[in-house]
Amino acid sequence: MTHLPPMSRVGIGILRKSDYVFRRHRLFMIGYEWPMSVLRMAMAVACVAAVTGCSASSAVNSPDLALPLDAYSLGAKDRAQVIRARFMLMEECLRHVGLDFRFPAVEPVTDRRNVDLLGWLDPRQAAKSGYLQDGRHPDEMTGVPSYPITDDAFYVLYGKVRRFHGRTVPRGGCMAKADALLNRGARGVAPADADRRFDEDEVPRYVDSAADLAVKDPRIAAAEREWSDCMRSEGFDYRSIDQAAGDRRWAWTVDDDSIGNTPKPRGTQAEIGTAVADAGCRAGTGYLDVRRTVHVEAQNRVIGRNRARLDVIRSLNQARLANSAKVLDGTLTLSW
Repeated sequence: MTHLPPMSRVGIGILRKSDYVFRRHRLFMIGYEWPMSVLRMAMAVACVAAVTGCSASSAVNSPDLALPLDAYSLGAKDRAQVIRARFMLMEECLRHVGLDFRFPAVEPVTDRRNVDLLGWLDPRQAAKSGYLQDGRHPDEMTGVPSYPITDDAFYVLYGKVRRFHGRTVPRGGCMAKADALLNRGARGVAPADADRRFDEDEVPRYVDSAADLAVKDPRIAAAEREWSDCMRSEGFDYRSIDQAAGDRRWAWTVDDDSIGNTPKPRGTQAEIGTAVADAGCRAGTGYLDVRRTVHVEAQNRVIGRNRARLDVIRSLNQARLANSAKVLDGTLTLSW
């Protein structure tokens, strides 16, 4: 059975044995959380003059990458705990209908929360490898490696069949059965909401809605122009940070995935020089601060419009965390 890498930033593709086509079902996502162990962006200023001038011993602090909607998702460690319990319950449910399936091991994610939203570029990594940032492998963005799944397990997990080998499949599938147990006891949550499958994409959708608002804010366009002017003064002609990071000399494109195509070299002097200047200009122009201000305001607007629902999500997360500990120590199990 073939294993392939994850397909998206926040989800893992599941390979079904029958057709070997990736699906973007996210069996494991509990929130949109990433740790914030990152460097202060101002470090980049010192790195612009000479790539080799950036010392790992320089005294730096982490930039503030926190955003308001973070409060409605679990932290990395807690999220991993809930996913482990969810996987354990789903495996138990699958066994109940005669399927022996094992989910992969789960570790807390190590990817950096809100890095892409806020446009922060690690200056030391830029000096080391350009735009190829360490610790940004797909598995580490989710905490779960990619894994294949049989058609039978897929149908039972999602409740696509009512019976399997003569046994009744829980309403909504084994995923809904597991989530109903984890959701038990959530305060202020209607039974109909607590009994259904947890929507792991709900908070990310609110994040996306806020991002749609933020991208239209003229302050970001102004910050981008100031960054572009800074880059031009360093000898680089780019209109946006995406254009620099997406330069075809080093960025992956669909054409690069064609058969017989030679992968592009990464970490070249051209890429490193561009990335170092880029990180320096983001720091020197206050680009991160502008983006964070705009995204904080946009997320607060989204929260204000959806506070009641977000409070339900937070209550569900609290219940899921408490119940997951009981599942993992064996004091809370599925009933039939």
